[in-house]
Amino acid sequence: METVFDQQCAVHIGEGCLRAADEIPIRRQGRTCVLVCERHAAPLILPPLMENCPRLSKLPLYYLDASEPGKQIETLLPLWHEWARDGLDRHTSVILVGGGVLCDMGGFAASVYKRGIPFYAIPTTLLAMADASVGGKTAVDLGEIKNILGNFHRSEAVWIDPVFLKTLPRNEFLSGAAEILKMQFIGNPGLSFAELEKCLDPGTFPLSLLHFAIAEKARITGIDFYEENIRKTLNFGHTFGHAFEALALKQNRPIAHGQAVAHGMVCELYLSCLLAGCPKHLFVQTARLINRHYGIFRYGKEDIPELLGYMLNDKKNRNGQIFPVLLQDAGKSLYTESVGTDPLLQTLNTYPFNTDLD
Repeated sequence: METVFDQQCAVHIGEGCLRAADEIPIRRQGRTCVLVCERHAAPLILPPLMENCPRLSKLPLYYLDASEPGKQIETLLPLWHEWARDGLDRHTSVILVGGGVLCDMGGFAASVYKRGIPFYAIPTTLLAMADASVGGKTAVDLGEIKNILGNFHRSEAVWIDPVFLKTLPRNEFLSGAAEILKMQFIGNPGLSFAELEKCLDPGTFPLSLLHFAIAEKARITGIDFYEENIRKTLNFGHTFGHAFEALALKQNRPIAHGQAVAHGMVCELYLSCLLAGCPKHLFVQTARLINRHYGIFRYGKEDIPELLGYMLNDKKNRNGQIFPVLLQDAGKSLYTESVGTDPLLQTLNTYPFNTDLD
């Protein structure tokens, strides 16, 4: 087991580390503990949890309908009512068990209940392990607008055990892998496409890349917790990705967050070639990799104004200006320059791009 520190939050990574989470009810003297689990995934994730953490099986258990379409504040109201009914107070700790949406929503629920109660995270998907459980962001959506209601509230500790990866369908695995790819693009000047290929195959997935993603995110959020400077680099792929995600949700064909980010990274690399001097081979190799494993995101020319509208309403904007993350090269990000609508429209009109050109 290895431990990375996200400020005071210890992130434990490795086979068998889950067993240490069984000590939470004992360590938290003077506090009560409750579990919040993702309802639909419970039959898959509760057995390995209880096998490794028998003490947790004795805690009160609450379920949350954590899904992308249901990532709304209304979904949390029944949970808050149950907590209030059962007398949860500021001496209660919440243990979250589930994927990225569960971590976002459960963390938000804990952060505002009685003005904030502590929570722990046991992420059960690759996306939650690589992204949602680290960094202290909590959020819900407002309609189709992604993560516009939220705050910063770090967990007390995180346990990342690969035992849960065995429960993932391939699309969930690929969703998480996209966030690991993102960290390679923004944080590893020597990234290897051979390693990235391994990252997209559950049979060859290298835990070293997961560890890198978590350690690099913890380093960045330790420097800039409130996303005023370098933390903005973690949004690589998200300006376009969130727009794709919002359009798909509105059209009743929701896609996984990581899948949307994967398509968004291709678009932002194309934009990087236009505006930031990004090497064309980096864009071409990435586009081929993403297209091969994730396909392409389908939309019509008539959808482009709506996609641009989602970008213009992105929470990361400032004074009506859009700030996508651009790459000068692997490991070299630009995040302080605004981009006008013309290059964004050119990108949307050119996608899915011609990758036959080297």
